[in-house]
Amino acid sequence: KKKINTIVGSIGAFVRFHHLYPQIIANLNGIKGQPQQPLTAAVSCLIWVIYGWTKEPRKDYILIIPNTFGVVLGFLTFITAL
Repeated sequence: KKKINTIVGSIGAFVRFHHLYPQIIANLNGIKGQPQQPLTAAVSCLIWVIYGWTKEPRKDYILIIPNTFGVVLGFLTFITAL
């Protein structure tokens, strides 16, 4: 079960990065996107990070690590879309 969770978490981190990276590049090249979508994604990821951090009896790093990347990339995409 732990190995499956690690694999799924890694895939989730890759998919999140793969999803936001093209929009960041497009924004930096002057093709502005909609800033609401990446902001919503960042807030959603932030909620999952908080949930994973406060989970008892121990923190859920499978949620925390990929969603931390989602928070950073989501806010970066939002900023570059403005």
